[in-house]
Amino acid sequence: MREFQFIEEVMPAVPPASPEQIAAVRARVMSAASNSGGALRSRTLPSRVLRSRRAGRVRRPVGAQRITHGLIGTVLAAVAVVLVITVVMVAMPRPSEQAAVTSPRQVLDAAADRLAAQQPATGRYWWLKTQVLMRTKDAEVSMVEIRGDDVLVIGRDGHRYTWYETVSTRPYGSAATRAWKRAGSHKLCPGRGCDSNNRFYASRSLDQALKLANGHDLTLKDLLDLPKEATALRTRLLAGYSPNSDLSREQWLMEVGIKLVTETPATPGTRAAGYRMLAALPGVSVTERVTDVIGRQGVVLQLPTPQGVVQTQLVIDKESGEPLAVQGVGPMPGLPEGTAVDVRIIKMAGWTDTRPVVPPGCRPGCEGTY
Repeated sequence: MREFQFIEEVMPAVPPASPEQIAAVRARVMSAASNSGGALRSRTLPSRVLRSRRAGRVRRPVGAQRITHGLIGTVLAAVAVVLVITVVMVAMPRPSEQAAVTSPRQVLDAAADRLAAQQPATGRYWWLKTQVLMRTKDAEVSMVEIRGDDVLVIGRDGHRYTWYETVSTRPYGSAATRAWKRAGSHKLCPGRGCDSNNRFYASRSLDQALKLANGHDLTLKDLLDLPKEATALRTRLLAGYSPNSDLSREQWLMEVGIKLVTETPATPGTRAAGYRMLAALPGVSVTERVTDVIGRQGVVLQLPTPQGVVQTQLVIDKESGEPLAVQGVGPMPGLPEGTAVDVRIIKMAGWTDTRPVVPPGCRPGCEGTY
């Protein structure tokens, strides 16, 4: 029988079938042949043989037998081809099962799509809780890390609130830590307990909380009505650009765009458009698998800067599309290249109905109506 040789000739790229597959195919072929053999033989007998069978004579011509065997062989070959092709098609992976190769820009676009799909919230107060981190040289210790918690709340009723608290100052790096321990591990300030009379204070001007740039003041309504498409958003923002600015249009858009998506209650659609607007600016790059200073991984928009200047990175959660952090990356003498030296970690941002309570002792300027 040459049926399987025929299959190999017409399908040279098909991997050889296993013994179990061949046995299963043969069993199915023989079962099909035994079920259809009688029907095939009856259709191939001449009319005179049928008449002889009815008369009690069952003799069958030799030629008819050869015809029957030939037809059965052809059908068996055809069935075998179909069965083997079916086995091969099931065994081979589907194109959709192969892993799709995505670029960092595609990852960013997918994150922006997820963010834009969110419905605008309906709470009464927009809360922004961030932690500010700065790594710098100090008079007492060669290198320190200062952390502080910053809160901004904007109400739909015009009320605004803000307060800042320095959390800690500690040595940064093994060399600085060793020097600090040799000096007696004394308390470093600023930090909790350093100034009991000024634990909380306003670190920003509430009347400029929605100000994106000089000459570009927005009301809450203006902000919530900003376009949700990148080109339209760019056009709308550039309406506030002054030709007398020290920054180029692109540099100005970078600064405005970063503040818009990280420090204002802009809608999810507007913030998603802001990502795309920033990614389209000259010199901006998109990278993956970058972590912020507390270990959260995301996709990063990296803004271009002159050589030797701190570089700004916007870290975005690729699952939700929410911003995770804005971090300035070195250079700084005494620190490894690529170290984040100035960071704003976004801990929570969103609308709720919870009215804020300003911490006791917070200096004037911690709340107001605008």
